[in-house]
Amino acid sequence: MSCSIFRKEIAGLGPAVMGGVRPVFLDSMLHMRPALLDEALLGLARAEDRRLLLVYGDCCPHMGELARRPHIRKVRGVNCCDILLGHDAYHRLRREGVFFFLPEWTARWEQVFRGELGLKDQPLAREFMHEMHTRLMYLDTGLAEAPHRTLADIEAFFDMPVEIRPTGLERLKAEIAAGLQRAHGHV
Repeated sequence: MSCSIFRKEIAGLGPAVMGGVRPVFLDSMLHMRPALLDEALLGLARAEDRRLLLVYGDCCPHMGELARRPHIRKVRGVNCCDILLGHDAYHRLRREGVFFFLPEWTARWEQVFRGELGLKDQPLAREFMHEMHTRLMYLDTGLAEAPHRTLADIEAFFDMPVEIRPTGLERLKAEIAAGLQRAHGHV
C-alpha cells in the first residue's frame, strides 16, 4: 500500500523488485488531511487478510501503531523525501533549509499551495517559504524529464531558486525490497 506520490516510481521498479505484489495507491492529497489518511489506512488494514507493506513516511497519527501489527510492515523513513534520499542526506538538507518537491506534487503544486494551504496571495506565500526555507529542491527520480517550465513558475511564485537533484530509484528500491523481506518474515 503506497502513497500515490510513488505511483510512477513503483511502476518503474518493475517485477524484479515488486515480484507478485499488487500495489494499492491512495491519493497523495490525503497527506494534507492526516486524519482522513489515518482512517483510509486503518480501513484498508482491517479489510486485508494478507501481509501489507506500507510505502509511507510517518504521515498520519496511527502510522506507528499500524506498522506494529503482526501482518503489516512499513518502509523506513519519516516522509517520502527521506525514503528517496536516505536518512542522512535528507536530514542534512533539511538542516540547510531545503523544501522538497517530488514529481507528482510538482505537477500539482498550485493545488497544494494555493488550494490546500490557502497561499493564494503571492507575498504571503513568499513570506511563508522564506521564513522557513533557504531554497527549493526538485527530487528527480529519473523517470521523466524534469518539468523546467513548472519549476520556473514555482521559482517565480516563491522568489526562491529551485535546484534539481537527481535521486534515481535506488533508495526506494532498497527500502521496498527490505520491507517486503520483513513483510514475508525473512528478516
